[in-house]
Amino acid sequence: MLRNDLTCRLEDGPVPVLVLAGPLTVRTAPQAETAVRKLLLDRGSLLVDVQDLEPVVPSLLAFFSSTLSGAGGWPAARLVLVGPPGLLSSALRRSGILREVGLAEDRDRALTLLGTRPARVRRRTGLPDTVVAVRFARILVRDACQEWELAGGIPARAELLADELVANAVVHGGGSRTLLLTLDDAGLRVGVRDEGAGVPDPDTATGQGLHVVAELSDGWGTSRHAVGKTVWALLRRG
Repeated sequence: MLRNDLTCRLEDGPVPVLVLAGPLTVRTAPQAETAVRKLLLDRGSLLVDVQDLEPVVPSLLAFFSSTLSGAGGWPAARLVLVGPPGLLSSALRRSGILREVGLAEDRDRALTLLGTRPARVRRRTGLPDTVVAVRFARILVRDACQEWELAGGIPARAELLADELVANAVVHGGGSRTLLLTLDDAGLRVGVRDEGAGVPDPDTATGQGLHVVAELSDGWGTSRHAVGKTVWALLRRG
């Protein structure tokens, strides 16, 4: 029988273990997300025991990866799930989040995984609603490139891309703005999300900065969302 409530129990130690038990639903997911976010921000490294978590709404499992990126991503924030093979582990693999969040069958293996960089690392940071956002974004990009051990011309190009993308979002975008950094096999992706309805066009006067983005990057584009869009640029490694 499906339980009605989700329980969150903390087992403290050098690396805290959060035990989640019960159904993961639209009603209970915010409770789990809040607990994971707080522990990641407070402690940096976290194991989450999910062997008794019931993924009633499998799509909600994505909160593990989104919360991790919002807390700074690897190595600033490290998250590994602990659970035996079964329905939950299958749902996690189908969701794709295991590219960013580790999964181990027991806690000993989970502790080892904390030291291994995932196949994809992300950082998501809100930006100020002023031109100060440009300088702030450059610092965030510089720090990420150092921690992710990116070399060659990538760090300098990434900072310049952040300049153009953030400046464009501040002047022409709308609502809140977010810097999105993603590193995976394809390379480093620098993106800026805003809530404005318009799509930037390099052939207009307001889109001239996109020519700089095109020259600096190995590809760029715009992803539309239900509210707003993300303008991104890719820098390939090697």
